Amino acid sequence: MSKAAQTIANELYNHIEYMCTNPDKKIIEWIGMEYTIFRAIEQSRFGTIVKAGFSSVEEFVRVANSVLNRRKSRAGRSLEHHLRAVFDANEIKYTAQAVTEGNKKPDFIFPSQEAYHDMEFPTDKLILLAAKTTCKDRWRQVINEANRLRGKDKFLCTLQQGVSPAQMDEMQDERVILVVPKPYISCYPRDRQERIWTIARFVKYVKEIQGM
Repeated sequence: MSKAAQTIANELYNHIEYMCTNPDKKIIEWIGMEYTIFRAIEQSRFGTIVKAGFSSVEEFVRVANSVLNRRKSRAGRSLEHHLRAVFDANEIKYTAQAVTEGNKKPDFIFPSQEAYHDMEFPTDKLILLAAKTTCKDRWRQVINEANRLRGKDKFLCTLQQGVSPAQMDEMQDERVILVVPKPYISCYPRDRQERIWTIARFVKYVKEIQGM
């Protein structure tokens, strides 16, 4: 579905070059299109059932849970798929769902899982990025996903529009840097917005580390 959304959005809005020149805008376009497609499929599959009503509360709960689980499942991978497309367009080296220690699986390791496990590869050239549609308290998972990067900056890309000042301060203490589509940054505490990276800034940073 993510690939279909990218194809349709690229045809509709054009500007394929935005994957390199304005990835923040491109990802928002893709996310919006994917949600539109998903809602249409959801309406086609469940609309008749909803209109017909339910014979019991139990039946209503069963259908509602099915719908909600589908939404969560789609959203959970959507951002990761769109980030992959941006990284590929920029020819960035990475491993998605890399395995680190103890079968931990950060969403992205740059430049590769092999480099991460090569103790001769410089630690300062390794980058970890987690992708979570909403972060809430789950951002703490990022801290322990890569032992080699303990005490170093780690990145969390999210579509969540706003985080409390206290939570942002906790993230800073743990050296977790938020990566957010540029238009969403205005939803965050004004006096902490300078801490947030855009997707474009993150892509530029990775390319510089990889000597591109």
